[in-house]
Amino acid sequence: MARWPAVEEVMRSFFPRPQFARGAVCIRTQLNGILHRLRTGCLWDELPERYGSWQLVKDRQNTWFKKGFWPVLVEHLNSAGGGTRVRREVQVPPLDITWHS
Repeated sequence: MARWPAVEEVMRSFFPRPQFARGAVCIRTQLNGILHRLRTGCLWDELPERYGSWQLVKDRQNTWFKKGFWPVLVEHLNSAGGGTRVRREVQVPPLDITWHS
């Protein structure tokens, strides 16, 4: 990700406090893991180890979804150009299953 300083600026404008990765993996590595998963379509538990714990990468993405940061980041990345567009994952509503006898 060649535009990392710009990504950090977007994060600083959205979050009042710095975002930190839990454990030994930096937030940039986690973001690259999220982008890798979106590009390849791999399952979370198939995420290569170079991105750190897949559970922590998934938690990071879920946190960004819940706080509304993911669409802001995707818009920034897509507007910057220079690479493959990032698609936004559609959140599927929960499936409600009822049993009829």
